[in-house]
Amino acid sequence: MKSTVLAIAALFMLACNPAMALDLTVAPDGSDSWSGRLVKPNAKRTDGPLASLDGARNTIREFKASGGLKEPVNVFVRGGTYFLSRPFVLEPQDSGTDGCPVTYAAAPGEKPVFSGGRVIRGWRQHSKGLWVTEIPGAKGGAWQFRQLFVNGRRATLARSPNEGYYRVVGKAAPLIDTATGKQRDFSKQAFRFKPGDLKNWTDLRSANLTVFFHWETGMLRIKSVDETTNTVTFTGELKWPFWGRQRYYLENAFEALDAPGEWYLNADEGRLYYWPRVGEDMPRSVVIAPALTQLVRFAGDAERGLHVENLRFQGLSFQHCDYVLEPEGHSDGQAAVTVPAAVDAVVARHCAIDRCEFAHLGGYAVAFRVGCNNNRIAENHFHDLGAGGVKLGEPRIPQTESLETSGNEVSSNFIHDSGIVYYGAIGVWIGQSSDNVIAHNEICDQNYTAISCGWTWGFGPTKAHRNRIEHNYLHDIGRGRLCDMGAIYTLGTSPGTVIRGNLIHDIWDWEEGYGAGGIYPDAGSSQILIENNVVYRTASGGLTVHYGRDNIARNNIFAFGRDGQIHLGRRDQKSSLKLERNIVYYDEGNLMLRDSDLDADNNVYWNTKGTPVAFPTGLNLQQWQAKGLDVHSLIADPMFVNAARYDFRLKSESPALQLGFKPIDIKQAGLTGPPELIKMARSIKRPRAAIPRRTQAPPLPLDDGFELTPVGATADSAYTHGETAQATIRVTDEVAAIGKRSLRFTDAPGLDQPWNPHIFYSPHFTEGTVEGSFDLRIEQGAQVWVEWRDASSPYRVGPSMGIDGKGTLKVRDQQLLTLPPGQWIHFDILCGLGKQAIGTWQLSVTISGQEPKRYEALVCDPACKELQWFGFVSNATEQAVFSVDNVKLHAVKHQ
Repeated sequence: MKSTVLAIAALFMLACNPAMALDLTVAPDGSDSWSGRLVKPNAKRTDGPLASLDGARNTIREFKASGGLKEPVNVFVRGGTYFLSRPFVLEPQDSGTDGCPVTYAAAPGEKPVFSGGRVIRGWRQHSKGLWVTEIPGAKGGAWQFRQLFVNGRRATLARSPNEGYYRVVGKAAPLIDTATGKQRDFSKQAFRFKPGDLKNWTDLRSANLTVFFHWETGMLRIKSVDETTNTVTFTGELKWPFWGRQRYYLENAFEALDAPGEWYLNADEGRLYYWPRVGEDMPRSVVIAPALTQLVRFAGDAERGLHVENLRFQGLSFQHCDYVLEPEGHSDGQAAVTVPAAVDAVVARHCAIDRCEFAHLGGYAVAFRVGCNNNRIAENHFHDLGAGGVKLGEPRIPQTESLETSGNEVSSNFIHDSGIVYYGAIGVWIGQSSDNVIAHNEICDQNYTAISCGWTWGFGPTKAHRNRIEHNYLHDIGRGRLCDMGAIYTLGTSPGTVIRGNLIHDIWDWEEGYGAGGIYPDAGSSQILIENNVVYRTASGGLTVHYGRDNIARNNIFAFGRDGQIHLGRRDQKSSLKLERNIVYYDEGNLMLRDSDLDADNNVYWNTKGTPVAFPTGLNLQQWQAKGLDVHSLIADPMFVNAARYDFRLKSESPALQLGFKPIDIKQAGLTGPPELIKMARSIKRPRAAIPRRTQAPPLPLDDGFELTPVGATADSAYTHGETAQATIRVTDEVAAIGKRSLRFTDAPGLDQPWNPHIFYSPHFTEGTVEGSFDLRIEQGAQVWVEWRDASSPYRVGPSMGIDGKGTLKVRDQQLLTLPPGQWIHFDILCGLGKQAIGTWQLSVTISGQEPKRYEALVCDPACKELQWFGFVSNATEQAVFSVDNVKLHAVKHQ
């Protein structure tokens, strides 16, 4: 791959000798009727520079038509802002050649800006704090821009609440589909809200909600707000059903315009409102609204096999590109993968984008999609992005070799402050694409994964092979917005892929989330080499394998994970991992989570708190070694120079060196140039963020009789797992303890795990006395398990009880009573948490027509001091049914 990169660079070196090149100039005072051969207009203004990139491209076409390119072409662009009326399109006919490339570059020492926006003028004060201007071109919805920039700073589309989020109450009650007149499932298209959070304002047609899923967000246009039932309905669907306490906020409603820096466009009237920030003088401010949704297009011809090639952009700035919110709203499954880019390329090769700026954009910045090979994106500055930085390839596997994307380089780019509109966007995304190099980039200050590689879930076919992700500096990722993410994230079988020499730190999820790791090989990630990386301060751990096979992690430093340090992968997916010559250094959380086939040796493990290092299932080192694992490994201080200040250099007497650990020169990670870009990146000062603890999540009281949940839907506020076509957990109206509905569990034979299907709530209770209650109806052969757990791994168990197929209720090995089938039975649980956790709990069971049976001082783990998991599990291995109703959970107020 190194030879490929050098070959690309060599092609462009030919353009560096002015004596061999044809030079054209573009300038703000130019004209596209001139030759472009002069740097400035002549005295008679009969000739001079060109006025636009279009003009330069057309002039080059004329040169080529008169005999073809015989020398390299340099188009030098003078400083100034060039407002584009349409995207700049480069076609195969605009290509250079190997010996005569075409370069569009900033004139030396100058900064040309290509803007897809329009300047907004004519401001007048409307009311106290609020300014307004008329935009005739926007009247009647002709121009519905969704971004605004004031003095180079992004303004906030009017939103509510101004900080933080509202919370979904639950799924919408059954609704009638106006198209059919029949009731249908609206669990992805409507939800219930807290009274007062939303209102049936006069004009909701432009308003939308941004709704947070675990690893994505959706922007949903509002169709209606019913304040009687407190139900909001959307024009389209989210990818997943809504659930209780899901986060969301409102934007683009006039009623939400209530804070400095916010704006709103009345598209019908063509009237723009803005509330200035302190120090902004509106008559003197430069206000720009984007009018284009794309700035540049490399338009190769896939059908005819004609490439756009040997073109280069250097030192140009691309700004002010909008995004379109579709009539049905926008919802991606992951990575904001369908969001387009401001600079888009198809069937392009041997092209380069160097030392450019991409700022104030609504979507991704650059995409080299289908049929793009041996291109370079290097030393650019990406910032203030609605989505992510760079996309390579496509989600789908190319049908022919000519459509494959491969051999591209993304290096030494500074990508930061992205995912502003599409929270799930990626810094650098590689889809079904091979042989790419992602190196020496600094990616930070975004809401989701920095680098994502591969797009096949599981062990199916993939085209993401032999990618190199090396020497990148990735930090301040996640920032408490999303979860189920990593600084580096992979999918699918990736033979030859290497993750090497990266420096990763400060990766964290939101306090109610479930994971943010350093290096995250997700579903099916296999045959990947992970070496010489330094990862510290993560929510979930330095290496968090979901499942995959034949991966190698060697000579890495994994330090200071919150929940754990290494996730080994799922044994049920036949995961396998070789773990050798690593240093694992931590002060909280578990050493290892999950359990897979493992080959581990010559590692150094150290818990700085002095508590014993425990391996999976609680084994000590000797017990672990008896299984043939870590036979030569040590529990010892690796002797870092200063781990408290994150200096992970090793002292000469380090025991890790004796086991063969090779010192990591982490100074190689990050930007290699240009100097001014490195200086800019280093000048940004960030206070060290506190990675949130799960105990910081607010408690979730429960009171659900399923009466407002549609029949056939899953339970609100609960996570439903392990469903199949035969095994389900759905709301039914066939039986109910009170009212008309309950939650029915239907088990089936042949499931992947005996504990499926199951549901659990994440209540986040951490102190005081908590009472939980529910009604249960078992049918013949049902096997039920109900349990409270904390969030540790292995988890600690609070109140726990099981019912076998004969109806016998057991707590641990104690048989309490036999429950009759076909009847509703009421259960009450009382247990102390935090300082009141004493290792016992109380249970009350009420069978219809009988006095309650009370059981005091039932034993549980005294170390279980939090309630983070409240679950109902169907344990049958044959066809079986039980139902749950009136699930309640709340803190007990002591008098």
